[in-house]
Amino acid sequence: MATFQKRKKAWRVQVRRKGKSVSATFDTKAEAEAWAITTESKIIEGGEPEAVINDPGLSEGATAADAFDRYADEISPGKGGARWEKVRLKMLKRRYPIFQRPIRSITGPDIADWRDKRLAQVSPSTVNRELGLVSAVFTHAMREWRLGVTVNPCTLVTRPRNPRPRTQRVSVSERKQIIAQLGWDGTSEPKTAAQWVAFSFYLALETAMRKGEILSLRWGDVNFEERQAHLNKTKNGHERDVPLSKAAMTLLRIVKEPDLASPVVPVKSGNLDKLFRAAKIDAGLSHIRFHDSRREAATTMAPKLSNVLELAAITGHRSLSMLQIYYKPKASDLATRLDA
Repeated sequence: MATFQKRKKAWRVQVRRKGKSVSATFDTKAEAEAWAITTESKIIEGGEPEAVINDPGLSEGATAADAFDRYADEISPGKGGARWEKVRLKMLKRRYPIFQRPIRSITGPDIADWRDKRLAQVSPSTVNRELGLVSAVFTHAMREWRLGVTVNPCTLVTRPRNPRPRTQRVSVSERKQIIAQLGWDGTSEPKTAAQWVAFSFYLALETAMRKGEILSLRWGDVNFEERQAHLNKTKNGHERDVPLSKAAMTLLRIVKEPDLASPVVPVKSGNLDKLFRAAKIDAGLSHIRFHDSRREAATTMAPKLSNVLELAAITGHRSLSMLQIYYKPKASDLATRLDA
């Protein structure tokens, strides 16, 4: 499969076939297409594709900022967190002079200095996420872009210790206060953006779906007969079928005659964040986050299932350690189950 990208006055083409990946850059798209056809044919026939080493997209004197731009253009779009990555990379290259230097000149101590400056501004968990992103850029540059990078300096520094995972749950009273601030009664078809935000919060509480998953869902992805919603793309890159409880089905059926091609929740991510933040503050619940709905849903679902694998199939977690962050039962509830 060939992908084409316009880069200033040139066209970059990348071909992926049978586990092989090769790229080249040309002055015109026609040249790029012709090269792609020839290269795909060679790979299909079992031959070795011709690697174009002198890719003018980046030279050995490229800065880390140049690599950030290329990563944002070529690699980030294939990820679930593409928007977050692009915003972060843009911010990092603009604020920190270290990333304006040639990427091959940046060392472990340089990254450690940047880490310490960043820790004075944001939480350790934020620094760890950003460090992971910068590390991904260095690794890709080292393996694929031939920029003279022989070691990833991010692997030479100690990562900050993350704070304890959140344990916040969402009570019935709290969710009612929030949707009241958003102007929704919980039973009528949403009309305003604020009401759709309330609807999405309730849907998250009933399905354990992430905010981004809910916003990406189309009505055509909802199968009422099979009682499931199909997620084509999730945070970890895997498809997932989310089972719909009776409560979730009742919630979705509030919307009358939906257009199958339309989003289930017709609100942009930034607007959802803004409206939810204002509502929770006005309700005196500033400690609540939209994502806490995922923990509440997972914890509520767990006692109804026979094993942890079933819970993971619903939430989409790929590891038990991550699932434990979201499953937060009360000790008193566990004690009651022991007596059953």
